[in-house]
Amino acid sequence: MFEKISTFLEIPYVKLHFTVQMTEDCRLPVTKASALRGGTGQMMIRQNCIVADHSLKEEDCRHCDCLSECPVQRFLYTPMEIQPNLSADRLSMGYLFECENYEEWFREGDLLDFNVTLFGKSRVYLNLLLQAVWDLGNTGIGKEKAGHFRILRILNSRKQTIMDMNRYGTQILKQAYRTEYVSEYVEYRMHQIEEQGLNNIIRFQTETTLKYKKELQQEFSMEAIVSNLARRIYLFNCFVGREIDPEELTNHLMENLPIIVEQDIRKRRVARYSSRQQSRMQLQGIQGNVYLGEWPDEDLLRCLLAGEILHIGKNTSFGFGRYRVM
Repeated sequence: MFEKISTFLEIPYVKLHFTVQMTEDCRLPVTKASALRGGTGQMMIRQNCIVADHSLKEEDCRHCDCLSECPVQRFLYTPMEIQPNLSADRLSMGYLFECENYEEWFREGDLLDFNVTLFGKSRVYLNLLLQAVWDLGNTGIGKEKAGHFRILRILNSRKQTIMDMNRYGTQILKQAYRTEYVSEYVEYRMHQIEEQGLNNIIRFQTETTLKYKKELQQEFSMEAIVSNLARRIYLFNCFVGREIDPEELTNHLMENLPIIVEQDIRKRRVARYSSRQQSRMQLQGIQGNVYLGEWPDEDLLRCLLAGEILHIGKNTSFGFGRYRVM
């Protein structure tokens, strides 16, 4: 008998809901999750790198004799507890950024909301992250450094205050910095579905880059979605130190796939400038709605709900691969 799915979803995380206020009229990138992730990484390097030249490229960091103890590298590429057998590349499993505000023009005083989720042992880097976001607000977002902001508040998933700016100054309330588990989120969503029903829609809210059988997908298929989902769950289990068989998990979830009866999708390209590589790049993905002919079975549904937190596909740390089961 296949092991209970909930065992694989005991993945700890903390989700931080940021609200920041712009301190000037400005134009921000359309896809802000990528800019926030890149800018935060740059601020971390400025704060922590012991080398005077902070314009070092990523390959320079790899030859640094302090690499194994560098807090920036430990945040960006938090070590896996178990080395996965699917990839030899360094993986960014410890965090992901989300921002679904696609407005470009902001006025002084306008608010911007975004989320940062920290997984596993990356939860210890709260102060490193907060200082980096604070400095990013002072420096500005993007290559042109437009868009200065100040942090107004940070809430947890229960809308409790973690950080608040008021007339008494900055307050960090560690008691609200609560660890949650993906399995708990799945149970909450299952209860919601029992009460409200399911419309058999998977809405991909951000660009999603899926590879299946080594080919970049131009439209959604359940095989590609489930294959990438199983891979993501496997990698997170490696990240927290739990051995699972990725092939067994994939085969189990593939047993009774619902049929896609319709989909409306948009192909998207996201321009991103990498300060570390000093180059522009194009990230591509697909976005839209997938309509299923029937409900997924319970194990697949639970894993799909877990993916709402974990995201799927490539470039997830930049906000790609976010979806909602509806």
